[in-house]
Amino acid sequence: MSLSRLHFLPHHLRGLATLFLLLLVATVAHAAEVSVRAHLNRSISVVGDPVIFQLKISGSHHVPDAPDISPVDGLDIQYGGASEQSVIRIDNGNFVTEHTKTYSYQITPQKNGKFTIPAITIQVDGKDYTTQPAALTVQPSSATDEDNQKRAFAEFVMPKKTLYLGESIPVEFRLYVDSRIRWQLEEMPEIGGEGWTKQKVPEPRSDQVERNGRDYDYVVFKTLVTPIRAGKLTLGPGNIQFHARIPRAERSSSPLDPFGSIFNDPFFSALQEVKVKAPEVEFTVKSLPQAGKPADFSGAVGNFTFSAEGSPKQVKIGDPVTMKLRVSGKGSFDRVTAPEINDPTGWRTYPPSNTFQADDPISFTGTKTFEMQVIPEAKKTAMPEFHFSYFDPGAEKYVTLNSEPASLVVEGDALPAPKPVASAADNNAPPAPKKPAAAPRPDDILGLRYDSEEPQRFAPLYERREFWYVQGALGAILLGLIAFKLRRPPDLAVRQRAALQQEKEAVWRRLRGSDLGYVDFFDAAARFAQLETALKTNRPVAGIDASVVRSAAELDEQAAGTIEEIFSARAEVHYAGGGGGGGPVSAAERERVMGALKQLEKGHAKS
Repeated sequence: MSLSRLHFLPHHLRGLATLFLLLLVATVAHAAEVSVRAHLNRSISVVGDPVIFQLKISGSHHVPDAPDISPVDGLDIQYGGASEQSVIRIDNGNFVTEHTKTYSYQITPQKNGKFTIPAITIQVDGKDYTTQPAALTVQPSSATDEDNQKRAFAEFVMPKKTLYLGESIPVEFRLYVDSRIRWQLEEMPEIGGEGWTKQKVPEPRSDQVERNGRDYDYVVFKTLVTPIRAGKLTLGPGNIQFHARIPRAERSSSPLDPFGSIFNDPFFSALQEVKVKAPEVEFTVKSLPQAGKPADFSGAVGNFTFSAEGSPKQVKIGDPVTMKLRVSGKGSFDRVTAPEINDPTGWRTYPPSNTFQADDPISFTGTKTFEMQVIPEAKKTAMPEFHFSYFDPGAEKYVTLNSEPASLVVEGDALPAPKPVASAADNNAPPAPKKPAAAPRPDDILGLRYDSEEPQRFAPLYERREFWYVQGALGAILLGLIAFKLRRPPDLAVRQRAALQQEKEAVWRRLRGSDLGYVDFFDAAARFAQLETALKTNRPVAGIDASVVRSAAELDEQAAGTIEEIFSARAEVHYAGGGGGGGPVSAAERERVMGALKQLEKGHAKS
């Protein structure tokens, strides 16, 4: 009898039937295997922000007392208590009962660094079980001790403060609001700082956390930032605002505490707009080394793996092979370009297409796949091999990865070589022997005759008057078509190119003027770079970004960084709500941007 059929029974029998099934389950249920697991609820934190470490023991009803965790310098470890849970599940047709006991520990970081919670050995049912060590990274925070005493504050959290040019790192903007305050977020944060490209901030995640003995509502905004010039760079400040309920009671006059005596009045009445600022953070950005720089290095910085796969495995000469080249890992994927073939001999290659699959909301980790068509022009026994180069900031060196060799069967013969032209020396060669005359045709079978009694004369075609009449008519038609072609206006492509050239010149005149503010200036600068590159490459203007501009012209490191900054500034204005506002552009900044655009134009003129 199944539980789903109990409602067909009379009401007074349902309870007995349910009890019977439960007793049956208890009789046939098997105990689950014993397992011991250790788990951290977060692997990254900051000083004063506790994490929860749990030890879970399943499959036994005879669980020992909570074990002690060995002290770790820089971490305060406190036992928080235990909880128990029992479940019954079906495994391969059998009822399995699983009892789990969980021991919880609160670990509060006291200093920055990387820590390891050691492995724990515990005896269950007479057998020793050992957990895996757990890693905890305590990152630097931009919040000060004074911030930690406020009822609302914000901070930046980043993995490190020394970077290489073009190295992307995830940065968290964290907002803390006292959990006793009724508040509502109004908008996404604005993150300032020049010399960076910043990803659009995705939707945040929220939680509650204890910080220095106070409970906070905790909201985390993640973004990906990339430095585009070397030297000392500042990220921030970060600004965010929200609405909070403020009581009628008298508030404190302290400018550091906008909530005043909010907790002395149980009634929240007035609504106030609160602005919170995260302090700026200074970074050191190092230039990429020139020593050991591969010729195919495209600017990718990070940690990557590379693989190549071709299909089909058997083709004929002249048939295409589809190569899928995958670059996976973490880093600046916007600078990852297609891997190059090691030996192009005997292969005809075509420009690849590419797709990117992100593994996280900020596109820091993922896989970029290039699909390339290659055609064998000779017999081959292996797929073409490719290589990809990048800079590893951890090892501080360039790395070149090569694809693994794979078998391929190419059938057919190569195209025949052209016949050699006869030389003068061949004229002195002895004449070839004459072929023997054909045997006379037998006269016992005669072919059919179609001629008339009088033989007719067939003159060559060019001697006929009708031939020249037709040729004259065709020539007149051809001359008419040429005249029509010369008189018709330029075709669509020529008109479009002329329109792009006129727009480019108009944008340049705007840039040379002094009345453009920050937003309009960088918008016009990005448009000029798009138009110039479109005229050079014949690509649609809308599809041109900073990476396309850089790849289409030979620019020095400073000019390439300025191009990145131009597009980043415009992206912040249009998509992230940030940017430099409508204020004026300094003379030095204007000169630097105009210089990069001039170099871009000259580079195209030379090529």
